[in-house]
Amino acid sequence: MDTIFYNGKFRTMDKMNPEAEAVAVKDGIITRVGSNEEILALAEAHTKKVDLEGKFALPGFSDSHLHLIYYANTKRKVELSQARSIEEAISLCKAQLQEKSKEDGWLLGCGWNQEDWKVPVFPTKIDLDKISQDIPIAITRTCYHATVINSKAIELLGLNKEIPELSNGIVEVDENGQVNGILRESAQNIVWNYMGVPTLEDLKNRIEDACLDAASKGITAIQTDDFETFTGDTIDLIIKAYHELVSEGRLPVRVYQQCLLRTPEKLQAFLDKGYKTGYEFGLYKIGPLKLLNDGSLGARTAYMREPYHDDPSTKGVALYDPEQLTKMIKMGHENGMQIAIHCIGDAAIEMAVNSFEQVMLESPRTDPRHGIVHCQITDINLIERIKKLNLLIYAQPIFIRADKNIINQRVGEELGSTSYNWRAFADRNMHLSGGSDCPVEKFDTIPNMYCAVTGKNPERDSDPAWHPENCLTVDETVKGFTWEGAYAAFQENERGTISVGKYADMVVLSEDLYQVPEDQIKDIQVKMTMVNGEIKYSDL
Repeated sequence: MDTIFYNGKFRTMDKMNPEAEAVAVKDGIITRVGSNEEILALAEAHTKKVDLEGKFALPGFSDSHLHLIYYANTKRKVELSQARSIEEAISLCKAQLQEKSKEDGWLLGCGWNQEDWKVPVFPTKIDLDKISQDIPIAITRTCYHATVINSKAIELLGLNKEIPELSNGIVEVDENGQVNGILRESAQNIVWNYMGVPTLEDLKNRIEDACLDAASKGITAIQTDDFETFTGDTIDLIIKAYHELVSEGRLPVRVYQQCLLRTPEKLQAFLDKGYKTGYEFGLYKIGPLKLLNDGSLGARTAYMREPYHDDPSTKGVALYDPEQLTKMIKMGHENGMQIAIHCIGDAAIEMAVNSFEQVMLESPRTDPRHGIVHCQITDINLIERIKKLNLLIYAQPIFIRADKNIINQRVGEELGSTSYNWRAFADRNMHLSGGSDCPVEKFDTIPNMYCAVTGKNPERDSDPAWHPENCLTVDETVKGFTWEGAYAAFQENERGTISVGKYADMVVLSEDLYQVPEDQIKDIQVKMTMVNGEIKYSDL
């Protein structure tokens, strides 16, 4: 044996052998699971023995949807998630104005959410001009579906001369027809097109650093949407960065790429290079075709069947029409791609379900494992249709932290009560995996689990739960962040449980997730993370 982890309290998630004290690992694979006595008896002179000090252990956590390189980039920006007013956001930016604007001449911020502010109003260029009128500024909302820029940025981007026509983006103007600084959806690319692309080495360093952060939260596998992090055609650069990290032994966790390819031309070019779901290079693997079908609830760009209750002038933004969406799904489906579609509003979900029904009827395929990312604003009829198609659900329970304050305002109480309905998915034995959408939310899995189990905000647990009847049990939640994450990546036979023959991907926690009172789940700490039996993080 290379390594033996002993004196632990293992919950294996394997029904045939649900609990153990020790695990033996050789060549990154679990070779034996059992008691301390029987596993320690396998030790040889060279075997490393790791005492888990009676701590609780699970299969490594899987985050089934995030944006890893976006997250890596945010570490260079002003973090605004803790601001509770526009004044606080301005102060945070001012405090880091010189330091954060050194690298490329811009001050960039991210993570703000006006719904967390005392006065929940979108900032505009007027607010950002209070920070500086000499340095260009761009701050991106927590959902990444809206960015606000100041007057200097508007000048540099030429928006005070000509506003481009966009099919799925909005450059907002004020009552005088002047750009007010708010850019929604694809209009944000006007800013990002102005920015440069990092060097290969810089990109590799950013990815490795971000993966180590994920490992510190017990995450051993991620599904990440990276391909549109930078403007231009950077897919080859991104794949090369991952390949080199694998070759150099510097990729700390497993990566399953959600491939955002918006047009048939981009998808065909990708396929022509030999890429499709299942292409694998060590810890890096090509996953599903990722499609964006609408925006976000907070930015009122989620595509709804009825007008927003708090803004009857809009139903949100559909990023495809039904014919276009069906064409993209059909093309991916018939070329061996798994498909994951971002849908938040009920109209976006309905459109996706309609397209899946048509394509899967016309071109039957065994076990494609297509799915819907987010799947937030639903009713029981939509859920039943999703069930019949056996679509995966990529859910982010942590979203309830902020969204529970706005759901009823946006969509009304009746529709709100059937939304974020993890219970309905579980009761129908649907495949429900857990994720964070980081950097929209932090990829800290424990608070995410707390939200799934309690329906509460982990930062304000004294507030009422959001429809607790829609929550999950602890066991269902753990399964969603372990085995279901592996299933969503076609890897349930390789990871997701602590079983003989599977990768030794595990996490050690400070407390037994199954034994602590529900209101204490959020306080549990990650003590160790192992990938292929190698310790990637330790606080023991």
